[in-house]
Amino acid sequence: MFDLFYSLWLKGLYQPIYNLVIFTYNISPGPSFGLTIIGLAILIRFLFLYFTLLGYKHEEQLVQVQPTINRIEKDNSLSNKEKLAKISAITKPLGVNPLLSSLPLFAQLVFLGVLYQIIQVGIYSNGFGNLYRFVSHPGEINTQFFGFNLAHPSILLALIAAGVLLTERIWEYNEKKEIGGTFAQKWDPLIWPLGTFIILLILPSAKAVFLITSVVFSFVIKSIVQVSKPKPAGAK
Repeated sequence: MFDLFYSLWLKGLYQPIYNLVIFTYNISPGPSFGLTIIGLAILIRFLFLYFTLLGYKHEEQLVQVQPTINRIEKDNSLSNKEKLAKISAITKPLGVNPLLSSLPLFAQLVFLGVLYQIIQVGIYSNGFGNLYRFVSHPGEINTQFFGFNLAHPSILLALIAAGVLLTERIWEYNEKKEIGGTFAQKWDPLIWPLGTFIILLILPSAKAVFLITSVVFSFVIKSIVQVSKPKPAGAK
């Protein structure tokens, strides 16, 4: 059973992603491992851009109907079953599917998981045995990037990643704060960045570069979505 799981991990996830990383590294200027991570972070976000935009759309729709849902939840004259039925009648036509909206996040987590193993083993001479025939041997991998060794943790990059994530979470919180929320939701802008900072202190800083790139990508896409929204009648 373990051998089957390992084989699926190696052939189905690790080896394809590993070869993609090395191939991208080979064609990057320098070549540079940092530019490789940035390029792949952007590529992954582009591949799942449809699901990202779908998630933004569903979030906006849920924000619009949330006041109605809150009134239903506070209506003591309704049983729990009746409340669920009414809420379902509101959300079902919207076509909200949390699984589809979560695909970009899942893809990034898978990539980061494989990236950790690549940095631990795959960028060194004993790891190049997993290369496909059409992927050239890169020689010694240059993990230096603007003075940082991306194969090792960096407090500064972890701090930058946490700061960028904090900005994104505050933006999202401000968009939804009018509808209230639980204690955890209100503290979400602080909890995620703090947890991310702590984790990045012990992980290779390549992950921080990936996270920074991914969050900046989100900023750009959200800004484009905001700008392209039709303005209300009479608005300047």
